Amino acid sequence: MSAHDLVVRGATVIDGTGAPSIDADVAVDGDRIVIVGEVSGAGAEELDGRGLVLAPGWSDTHTHLDANQFWDPFLTPCSCYGVSTVVIANCGYALAPVLTPEQREYVIEALVTVEQVPRDAIDEAVPFDWTDQASYVESLAKVDTALNRAFLVGHLPVRAAVMGPEAAYSRPALADEIAAMHELVSEGLRLGALGFSTDQVVGNIGPGNTALPGQVCDDAELLAVAHALGTGPGPGLFTMAPRALLLDREQRLEDLVWHEQLAATSGKAVVIGPVFDTFDDPGVGRDLLDAMAAAQARGNRVVGQVSPRPFELWTRLDAPGVLVRVLPTLHAAVKAGGAEGVRRLASDEAGMEQLRTEGANIRPSLIFSGRWDHVHVRYTTRSGDLRDRDLATISSARGEDPTDLLVGIALNDDFETQFAIAMRSPDDGRLGDLVAHPAAQLGGSDAGAHTQSNTDSCYAVWTLQHWVREREVLSLETAIGMLTSRQADLFGIRDRGRISPGAYADLVLFDPDHIGIDDVRYVQDMPAGGTRLVAEPVGIAASIVNGKTVCRAGELTGALPGSLLRGNG
Repeated sequence: MSAHDLVVRGATVIDGTGAPSIDADVAVDGDRIVIVGEVSGAGAEELDGRGLVLAPGWSDTHTHLDANQFWDPFLTPCSCYGVSTVVIANCGYALAPVLTPEQREYVIEALVTVEQVPRDAIDEAVPFDWTDQASYVESLAKVDTALNRAFLVGHLPVRAAVMGPEAAYSRPALADEIAAMHELVSEGLRLGALGFSTDQVVGNIGPGNTALPGQVCDDAELLAVAHALGTGPGPGLFTMAPRALLLDREQRLEDLVWHEQLAATSGKAVVIGPVFDTFDDPGVGRDLLDAMAAAQARGNRVVGQVSPRPFELWTRLDAPGVLVRVLPTLHAAVKAGGAEGVRRLASDEAGMEQLRTEGANIRPSLIFSGRWDHVHVRYTTRSGDLRDRDLATISSARGEDPTDLLVGIALNDDFETQFAIAMRSPDDGRLGDLVAHPAAQLGGSDAGAHTQSNTDSCYAVWTLQHWVREREVLSLETAIGMLTSRQADLFGIRDRGRISPGAYADLVLFDPDHIGIDDVRYVQDMPAGGTRLVAEPVGIAASIVNGKTVCRAGELTGALPGSLLRGNG
């Protein structure tokens, strides 16, 4: 008979606290770590950790996997990245309460419009066998998943439940409506929510080109929410995409005054993000983090989530994405005929000359600098030598106009190419300053959202690849602490994020010399035959959740040991 359920032998253990590594065995019984040191007894399952690092599993605190959990119990690809816990219902987009068919439709369309979760997949796989928050949490608890899940109360469904969808996006709430929302938030906390989330971003557009609840509500409403967070159980986080996210320096810094007021009202943390640098105001991201550190010193916990990856928007050339829309001739061709319209443009020399003129005179906007060095080839099936190179560099090397390259690459790739616009944090050096800032909280993966154009769910392994191994901006111990214990402590995820006796056995075993991202590809594994973009991890030997190995050498084991974590327990 085995002495332990699982033993990892001879690993370099980095415990998540920032402490130096040690060489040790780790033994697990049930879902808990029991020994960190020398383990003499055998394990029913043994993993060879020699030459590998054993760390706590990553906590991904900004995801939109609310719908995905119903069609993908393994929550891929997160489960093979080493993630052990995910937080859902960010940015105000939760799946409950939905008291009427109209409210349910509004909640679905918000996920589809803002987070680009495919409607067909939701319709086919999400049961909506709930109405209020209590029945929703009961339903969540019955869903078996590979990873632990924790949840937030979402502003959009709460406001729609109290006011109705149309009023929710069109006017401020009345006093009795604010009181009702206060009670719904309090109820959510009693049910186990870690806190509340909203989206106040000026420029974001809701279903049917409407405003979002966070854009039309007044300050009194959110201060009432902050009061509920301060008086309720659990960590009581206020998380938000801030209203000045896409605005200028002065407005972004002024917005922090509002966030500090919310933190003072609740006495709890206010988590805002993403915090990024910009092409037109270098250093603004660092200054924002400095201002948050000053607020924290005053006793008001305003915490900035920093994505360790450039804030990019990916687009094909046969659809009217941002890059297409800033080039009127190309936009007209796409509107007229999609891919065929672009093919006709490519053979029209007068049209291409007009396109070259437009490409040389793109006006900077809130979301695009207009610079070709801020446009990268991120995905391609036939031009692999161009992957991750920017069009300005390729243009210079080949002596071709960037717009000729743009169209030519797309044609050669039969329009499978994904071009990425660096909307924010385009400079790697300045992004490194943000990642290394003592007030930074890594996050913003958006896992589950933007299925055709985003792969930031790989942010944890990217941090270890890029900011630890390639750039040496962070030590391995520091990076692991930022991905584990600091996340767990901020979000009130108890007994996780550390390797110590008594802690839950959420672990990841990896090769520090190879961990990272290998290939980026589309997979057709969504309900209703849908596809999504995923980044393939390398260098991860095993991912363990609650003592069970869920992924080994990139292959799922079939285990579904995840728990629904609650902030009130």
